[in-house]
Amino acid sequence: MISAVAVGVFCSEVSFILGAREPEIFEMTKLYIWGYLIGYPFLTMIRILTPFLQMEGQYRFLATNSVITTALDIALDALVIFALHGGMFGIALATSLGYIIPFFMLVASFIRRKNTSVFRLSMKGITLKTCGEILRLGTPLGFICGSRAAGGMLINNMLTALNIRYLVAAYGVFSGISSCVSQSWMASADTLVAFSGVFIGEENRASLKEAQKLALIHALIYTSAVTAMLFVFAPQLAGVFLKSDDPEALRMAAECIRVACFSIPFHAIVYCFNNYLMAVKRLRFSNVYSFLIECGNIVPIMFFLLNVMGYRGAWVSRVVSMFLLTAIAMVYVYRNGEGATFRDKMLLLPENFGVKPEDEAAVIAGATDEVYELSHVAVAFALEHGADMKRARTYGLVTEELAIFLAEHGFNDGKTHSINARLVAKGDELIIRMRDDCKPFNLTEYYKALTESREHEAGLSIIMEMSKDVQYTNTLGTNNLIVRI
Repeated sequence: MISAVAVGVFCSEVSFILGAREPEIFEMTKLYIWGYLIGYPFLTMIRILTPFLQMEGQYRFLATNSVITTALDIALDALVIFALHGGMFGIALATSLGYIIPFFMLVASFIRRKNTSVFRLSMKGITLKTCGEILRLGTPLGFICGSRAAGGMLINNMLTALNIRYLVAAYGVFSGISSCVSQSWMASADTLVAFSGVFIGEENRASLKEAQKLALIHALIYTSAVTAMLFVFAPQLAGVFLKSDDPEALRMAAECIRVACFSIPFHAIVYCFNNYLMAVKRLRFSNVYSFLIECGNIVPIMFFLLNVMGYRGAWVSRVVSMFLLTAIAMVYVYRNGEGATFRDKMLLLPENFGVKPEDEAAVIAGATDEVYELSHVAVAFALEHGADMKRARTYGLVTEELAIFLAEHGFNDGKTHSINARLVAKGDELIIRMRDDCKPFNLTEYYKALTESREHEAGLSIIMEMSKDVQYTNTLGTNNLIVRI
């Protein structure tokens, strides 16, 4: 909201900095900015609220909301252009409405599911300390947004200075296409952040490695497919995005797409790496890297290549910039990671993070009768790792009661479910991690509510009273419990 007001107040200066020099274009740019700023705060709130629904596994609702948003944006643009014959302010206002309406749909979803949603809209717990921590953790994204604006301004001015007709428009075509296909790398990068937080909390080294590998593989597959499509269909895409019949403009835009598209696979590595930096809270370097992604790297490279290669340096600079960012990521991992192999170093965590394979065991129970077997497995596991019989039986009892309790509350909806139990011995601690794909169920909140109402459940009391610590999270549609004995 503050940034929207600031841009609105200095709209004339911002328009000039963005390269709008001619009076007619200057006025059109100002009108578009004012119309867009109306919806900008709502867009920001959508980006904040959407991950919570992703973490709860509300994919169908999010997909429906996305389809509605796209259809609404197209319909409103058509209404403004063809029916109302509106100008740039009307077009931007249509875009803003495309943010405002989906925002209220998201809020309505939280309100409608207030009794079942793990996340609730509330002002409780909002303090200066928590606000400061949120700002600190969000600084990399702030650097991305700020440097993107600065980089776009500097690039536009460099391209305008060449005084080549259609150059800015051709470059803008690929920028627009990049925004449209950004989910081919951001989906995997955002998923990596969500899972990393869970696996780091569990000290699950093997799963964290697997999450990194799968995120990179999927992102590289998607971005490679997108690159191939852009290269093949560059002329057609140039016509769709540029909306011009001028052969030179279409040729230049198609050339830009066919060269710059080779930068897209590098986005998979760059954004997965940067998101992972945020997950492990290496915020200082993440701030620097975020600045390099959008401004600090590409601007000097483009300046150099424009002078060496002419206007084609603008396309090539996209590829060179992302390649160098990939190289920077690899050098950083090699110099700052710990471990014998590069995959170990990629975790960017101490070598003592997690446990050895022999100090953990995984068991999956898909039916109630299988749940009872967990007790025997847990007792044997505890005895193998130095626990006396009394502590081993306690470990087995808590494991069994926990699994039974979760099965009774989650297996009764007629669907097929499973409980994934991970038993861990680290130092003198015995740890149980339970994960299930049942409906959201916060065990600690449930126990707190029972205590306040003076109700009693024997199995749950055993779990809570015999455990040193119980932590619950819900991520990507799964319940996660970590219990320390």
